[in-house]
Amino acid sequence: MSDTLDDGSLLLRNARVWRRPDESVSGPQDVLLRGGRIAGIGLSAKTDGGTPEVDLAGRVTTAGFWNCHVHLTEAVWSERSRAHAPGLQSAIDDMMLSRGFVTVVDLGSLPRTTNALIQRIETGQLRGPAIVTAGIGIRPWRGIPFYMRDLVPWFARWMLPMPLTRVGARWAVTSQLRTGAGVVKLFTGSYVTPERVKPMRAAVARAAVEQAHRQGVRVFAHPSNRSGTAVALDAAVDALAHVPDDTEGTAELLAEAARRGMRMIPTLHMFASTVRSDPEYLRPIHEALSDFIRHGGKVLFGTDVGYMPERETRPEFEAMADAGMSVQDMLRALTTEPASFFADEERGAVDVGHHADLTILDTTSENVRPADLAQIYATIRGAKRIWPASFL
Repeated sequence: MSDTLDDGSLLLRNARVWRRPDESVSGPQDVLLRGGRIAGIGLSAKTDGGTPEVDLAGRVTTAGFWNCHVHLTEAVWSERSRAHAPGLQSAIDDMMLSRGFVTVVDLGSLPRTTNALIQRIETGQLRGPAIVTAGIGIRPWRGIPFYMRDLVPWFARWMLPMPLTRVGARWAVTSQLRTGAGVVKLFTGSYVTPERVKPMRAAVARAAVEQAHRQGVRVFAHPSNRSGTAVALDAAVDALAHVPDDTEGTAELLAEAARRGMRMIPTLHMFASTVRSDPEYLRPIHEALSDFIRHGGKVLFGTDVGYMPERETRPEFEAMADAGMSVQDMLRALTTEPASFFADEERGAVDVGHHADLTILDTTSENVRPADLAQIYATIRGAKRIWPASFL
């Protein structure tokens, strides 16, 4: 495979197809991709000849994975957003494509950086995932997280949206959307010190959500603790970007969030990787996720990679399993749930007529294990082979 994109026609031979999380993995069959969509599966996957073919030798093929919590704030992105494509492509491969992600949701980065990446991917200069961005993210008044202070010079902090009033909240949302944001991120609970969380004013959060919803945009909240979760629930956000890591007093709030259909992105391994790895700290976080799911809560997969330096996804799957999630639950969080959340009826499953966004696992077993979701053989977006270079 070259660095240029192909024309979207491809025949996958001997693929074990896992159409949806609640269905069984099929025996080996052929999958025809044409015009960016799935054109045939099994006996209907016939060509007139001349279509490129790949023999998957029984490897499991799923709908393309989503990562609903990434950040493009590392130096590699700001330095290379306008750099020569091959170097930047390697960074994209390492963080996203080699993990099977065909779509990622950036929950906080500089629009100048992220928009440059999006443009280069959309024009074919880079093989990359689809990127939906929240732009900078909206914080409480004077509520810059302590871990961001070293990243933002004092003279530039006025640029960060920190509305004090409802009018300011509506303006902040409108401004973010005008600069390319496709979702909104609210810090309803911001760690202004390692021990202190500053909540966003409830009226400000409500105004921000109302403005976003008027424009058909989903809202994510960074809750942190009980007060931040309460504000998120009161404002009717669409998803929690993390399990609250300070879980004290959140059980009833998370149960209510689940009943209302609010989604949650666990980011369990991020807490172990960047805060503390001892079980005394992690166990309540895992139990909060388990309780959320027990009350009918729906999960979107996300790792917080970019804030968390680690790229590997296996630790997140292991943590999700520890919290009681099955491999079917994990595939749901990677595929059908994000597609449903974003009202995309043509992604999230391996069906004829759907967009040909596919993740091919490097396993031939019909009994897929959580660890297998981290072993990626190839990534396909819109029937185009975007990873790896040795796919053909």
